[in-house]
Amino acid sequence: MEKIFTGNGIEIIKRDNKYYLIYDAGEICDRMEEIQINEEEVENAQKSSMDAYNIIIKYQNEMMFGKKKQ
Repeated sequence: MEKIFTGNGIEIIKRDNKYYLIYDAGEICDRMEEIQINEEEVENAQKSSMDAYNIIIKYQNEMMFGKKKQ
């Protein structure tokens, strides 16, 4: 495991040639969640906390509602 970035309320790691974004999804206590992201999202998540938040929301919506058709 290689730590790529820490900041903006997230941590990005690389494990087995895949990137993962780790964030605190807990409300009352810490509950760390991990989502697999692509290289473009790795770059975007490092820009600002809002960019990181938008990536998290995108994946949460996909988990709840499925991927949207393009």
